[in-house]
Amino acid sequence: DMRKKMANLRIKINNNVALKKIIQKEDLIIDQKNNLVLRQYSLDSQISDKCVLFFHGGGYAISDIDVYDPVVSFMCEELNTKIFSLEYSLSPENKFPQALKEANIAFEWLRSHGYNKEQIIICGDSAGGHLAASLLHDRSSKGKELPYLQVLIYPMVSPSLDFPSLERLGENFLLTREQMKWFWHYFRAEEANNLDSRFDLLKIDNNNKFNTKTVIITAGFDPLCDEAEAYAAKLNDMGKNVKQIHYPSLFHSFINITRLKTAKLATIDIFREIKRNL
Repeated sequence: DMRKKMANLRIKINNNVALKKIIQKEDLIIDQKNNLVLRQYSLDSQISDKCVLFFHGGGYAISDIDVYDPVVSFMCEELNTKIFSLEYSLSPENKFPQALKEANIAFEWLRSHGYNKEQIIICGDSAGGHLAASLLHDRSSKGKELPYLQVLIYPMVSPSLDFPSLERLGENFLLTREQMKWFWHYFRAEEANNLDSRFDLLKIDNNNKFNTKTVIITAGFDPLCDEAEAYAAKLNDMGKNVKQIHYPSLFHSFINITRLKTAKLATIDIFREIKRNL
């Protein structure tokens, strides 16, 4: 299985900082029928009663909670709060909106296990950032309870692929325009998905009433930079509480490469931004 080989390779390379604290981990099965795993990260010294529901990146096609284990462990250590990392189903076997259904199951599971909506932060990077925002669009359009904060780290935003940064940085920067085309193509179940604001985040209805605070992280050498900025601008035009934090010298996937000093500092900075809301 090619996906497993890639994941194992990434785990072996280990580009992440060493941890100072012992993180407890437990894999919880939150949907017996589909064997859906939500990995819980916690510390003995926990200080916050809030939690983070985290969705990993990988274009909806690659990566898993094991590849992201160092990132989420680091987040748990820095935030001193429980983090839940979802092992959502990947494409091309599972197309839109399967991962979104599973994200909803995870959110409802947290609700039924003692967290109210004021205690839940959703966060993800790349495809995981898309999944977090997609979950918000989905729940708000149905009048369901929403998290009080979403943190989108260099998110995938739109299948249009019509952004200057994708043209300018579409080769040689860890993520290519061709890869993005492939990811969207295999994630899409049908052409009509392109009109769905849970698929193309820029299609969000201007009258959408959500009041969740949004933090969007962008990087100067990331092909997805302009679409993330377009989404931030769209939310700002709608009068939403949105903040964009830009790291001009960084690149896509930097939270996975914290052995690099600038990436580590930026990642800690993002975690501090979340911590302000705990």
